Amino acid sequence: MKKLVSVSALAALLVITACSPRLYSAQNTVADEKPDGGAYTERVFPVVTKVAPDSKVTLRFYEDMPDVAYISAADFQSIVLPGSVMKVAHTGQGEYTLTNADATAVVNVGTDVFVSDRFEAFTNQMGLLQPGMANVYYDGLPFVRYKGLYSSPEKATTTLDFGAYGIDIRADGKGKVFFPFATLADMYSDLFYHHAGFNGEKVVANTSVNEVDLSEIDSTYNKPLVARTIRPANLAEFNYKELCFAMDHFYGYPGRVKYNESLQTKGLDKTLEEDVECGSTIKKLLLSENLADYLVGMLGLTGIYYDGHTAMDITSAMEKDDEELKAAYQAVLAEKQDVVMEVMTAVGSMMEMMTDQMAITNLRPQSFGEGVTYYKKGDTAVCVFDSFNDTDNEAWNKYYAGQGPMPTVENTKEDDMVIFLDALQKAAADPEVKNLIIDITANGGGSADLVMAMTSLILNESYISMDNPLTGQKSFVAYEVDRNFNGVFDEADKDVHYDLNFAVLTSGMSFSCGNLFPSILKDAGVPVMGATSGGGACAIQAMCTADGFCFQISSFRARLNTLDGENIDPGVTPDLPISTDEKIDITLKLPNGTEQTVPMKDFTKFFDVDYLRSLLEK
Repeated sequence: MKKLVSVSALAALLVITACSPRLYSAQNTVADEKPDGGAYTERVFPVVTKVAPDSKVTLRFYEDMPDVAYISAADFQSIVLPGSVMKVAHTGQGEYTLTNADATAVVNVGTDVFVSDRFEAFTNQMGLLQPGMANVYYDGLPFVRYKGLYSSPEKATTTLDFGAYGIDIRADGKGKVFFPFATLADMYSDLFYHHAGFNGEKVVANTSVNEVDLSEIDSTYNKPLVARTIRPANLAEFNYKELCFAMDHFYGYPGRVKYNESLQTKGLDKTLEEDVECGSTIKKLLLSENLADYLVGMLGLTGIYYDGHTAMDITSAMEKDDEELKAAYQAVLAEKQDVVMEVMTAVGSMMEMMTDQMAITNLRPQSFGEGVTYYKKGDTAVCVFDSFNDTDNEAWNKYYAGQGPMPTVENTKEDDMVIFLDALQKAAADPEVKNLIIDITANGGGSADLVMAMTSLILNESYISMDNPLTGQKSFVAYEVDRNFNGVFDEADKDVHYDLNFAVLTSGMSFSCGNLFPSILKDAGVPVMGATSGGGACAIQAMCTADGFCFQISSFRARLNTLDGENIDPGVTPDLPISTDEKIDITLKLPNGTEQTVPMKDFTKFFDVDYLRSLLEK
């Protein structure tokens, strides 16, 4: 067993961000400089956020790019951080200093360069969820909250050269700096799915609702996007530049994709031109004025970046009655078979995870029973949950607001936290049980907040170790957990302790948070059993293209590491490996009602409690 590694020393190094209300003040300083950018028109559009009352914003459209929306930096921040004020000061020839409540940035509208030594803080919206919260990984479950952040180095200069991508930052000579709307939206998007989009008719922003697609905030958001089947040439060209900029800077490069090194060193555009066999086709499709072509081009990018988290296929914006567009899309697909093969190859690289899941979900019930989440044999019990994503958020929020009972197995269905707490309480109350094995062999991931809560109950502390490939910083984020689930974060939480020998059982299907969980436990000396987990090193970040389509990427803001700083994308190697070299015939029920017998990995020993106990006793 690995020696127990305490993170208390690291915790002592935490730079704690005070949990005090965010203060906003300041006013614009009028710049003594000629306007930059040329002639333009201004139009007023509605703003929808679901949380705040609907409002309006003025967007600017310059004569040289009449279909590309620009917005002042101060106006954008007022949308994503309601009530905030950004100070804009003219500090040099073409140079403007932007200051908000958390940090400062300098923008040069002549060179189109943005510089900040605290980029994460400058773009931070997490104070909307918890006062004083840094720009960290958080999913909003009420029994977990941010505690503190230590980054090394504490500050890091981030330079964004927009000019290198042909993206023009502009000023009006009156103290306002204008960015393309999509550029600011990319810069501010974070790990709580805070993001914003402009669909040509309205601005929709996720300011505190944990949703990936903006259509979940405004049901009509996608309609204008697919209605315009011919794309304006200036918008198509800018959209490609903006997409290249966003992916080059804000993709997290977890490591597993075929073109990872090329993308990181050359960027998307050069990778398509030089290293992807069908890259020139994908680029041409992305630049096409035909919407169907563009949709296939974005599908092609899914093949380039497919890592289990990144999803750039935007066809979900089509409605059921968009038959003409669907037919046009299918026609392009049929013609561009090289692009289709690129996508199929990329997706196929992770198909082994799916077959592992089918084998596990067929074999495990034969040992534990169908739907069983707690199984005991002798002194060893097993807790089974297949995601970190199934939570009854409404029930938990009501409980913490004093408006309902605490969720339990009796009153709540399919809640992973409830399943885990039930297993802990049953095992702790049973004098015979000494070992509790947590089976996440078919766990494809979900909420980091659940990982924080569960690891806290096992280890008495909860944290995430990560790095940021954009800033170069390594970070250690600490969280606190209401460990007794009494609705209060207090000293009594420290008294919660379960006197059990824990272990975690993994397979190649244990992905994302199903990979983070065993990584944290292994760092602390809790034995990992089974097969190497499936990896998945980055949190998810929601994004929008310049023409308004929603997609998601592996985020630069949180590339997860071990405490030693190693990227966990290759998966967690078990301390107690269980071989899956043998094959077993498994009968699968097909969607058409027939059955088919398929040889798959033999996971039988994974669910043999006597065998698992023997490994723990070695």
